[in-house]
Amino acid sequence: MLDTSIHDVQIEQAVLAALMTVSGSYAQVENLLTEDDFHATRHKVIFNAVVGLDAKNSPYDAVLVNQWLQAHGFNEASGGEQYLMQILGDAPSSFYNLVSYAEKLKDFTACRKVESEAQKIILNARRLTVSRGDLVLNAQAAFADISTEQSSESLFHIHDAASNTFAEISRKMEAMIAGKTMIKGIQTGIHDLDRKLGDVEPGCLMVIAARPAMGKTTMLQVIASNVAIFQQKPVLIMSGEMPKEQIAMRMCCAAGPADISKVRNAPHTLPSDEFTAYTNAVVMLKNVPMQINDTSRPSIANIRESVRKIKHQYGSVGAVFIDYLQIMKTTKAFAREDLKIAYFTGELKAMAKEFDCVVVLLSQLNRELEKRPNKRPVMSDLRESGAIEQDADQILFLYRDEIYNKESKHQGIAEAILGKNRHGEIGTSYMHSQLKYCQFSNLDSLAIDQLQGLGGGV
Repeated sequence: MLDTSIHDVQIEQAVLAALMTVSGSYAQVENLLTEDDFHATRHKVIFNAVVGLDAKNSPYDAVLVNQWLQAHGFNEASGGEQYLMQILGDAPSSFYNLVSYAEKLKDFTACRKVESEAQKIILNARRLTVSRGDLVLNAQAAFADISTEQSSESLFHIHDAASNTFAEISRKMEAMIAGKTMIKGIQTGIHDLDRKLGDVEPGCLMVIAARPAMGKTTMLQVIASNVAIFQQKPVLIMSGEMPKEQIAMRMCCAAGPADISKVRNAPHTLPSDEFTAYTNAVVMLKNVPMQINDTSRPSIANIRESVRKIKHQYGSVGAVFIDYLQIMKTTKAFAREDLKIAYFTGELKAMAKEFDCVVVLLSQLNRELEKRPNKRPVMSDLRESGAIEQDADQILFLYRDEIYNKESKHQGIAEAILGKNRHGEIGTSYMHSQLKYCQFSNLDSLAIDQLQGLGGGV
């Protein structure tokens, strides 16, 4: 049972007395109070009378409030004229503390909501009907919602927002002059791609999509390495498909470089320089701020728990990488697959904003593109694409023409096709593909110019 002492009748009366005494006073609390901030039912009814009169641009003194209550059949529920007079008689004489009294009511409301949610969480915990992860996630979400509801700082004047952007521009200019980095978010390390993407800022959801064998996981590792090693920002890799040792092996091969097939299957055949390079990579990774969670089929709760640990350990989160969307799981029931996808992308976008980081999500593509002559991906190739298109800030398709065309002029070349880029241009960027070394790497400007001259129709 809830503790009904979490309220103060006298303060509720003081607020109503002030509203019915001071002309135009409702404007002071219009965006602050609702009927739920009053515990007593009669006080809710009287407050609604004030709101109803104000909506018609009518005064709302005690006489008019009483008439409104009678006209709407709430005379008995409100206590009638006698109770209105009692409120005016019993309330404090200082009617000009209205906002302070209203803030007190908001405090009580928050306490009641916290207690109510806590009771629900306790009941769920005792029923043992949900997984540990979902229990924690639901609890966190409930209290996060209360925090959002109670925030009174949601309105900002346009000049204040513009001033913030000017401060950010000034910061970047000062950093450039001082020879420091101007990157607030993350970059991929592929220069041709970064020219289009720019600074992928915290709060963004980036989706990397491709058909099998195009190098999705390799691209994930390229970006993760750039963020963790060169930008020195904490990284979490949620690898639902590969064990942590395979991810680490691929990272070391890329850093070496070393041939992944030899490292995995015949390490005794590695050239001495590649063996040394691999060994050096293992040592180098000791001080890199990167953590791996290889939970099979991770849930939103699994991911959130790991992100929280990263933030606690390092103080911040640079980027979260998830491999991949279609193997994520949830205990929630959805009538259609697209609704489940919408749930995942919506939660991940919210997580990016909550932890002030970038979330990079890998996704599969529909098989239908295999039937087209030109197999370069487009937006409609995304599985259950509606929610992904809506929630993602950047959508990046990977394509290697040599997979489909053995005589391709793009041998050893991978295309990074930006299908959506909320904060910049779209189009195709090019990079060198060396998947035997688990690498995508930069091409020189001349090679890029030549490839752009060839166009995308080879």
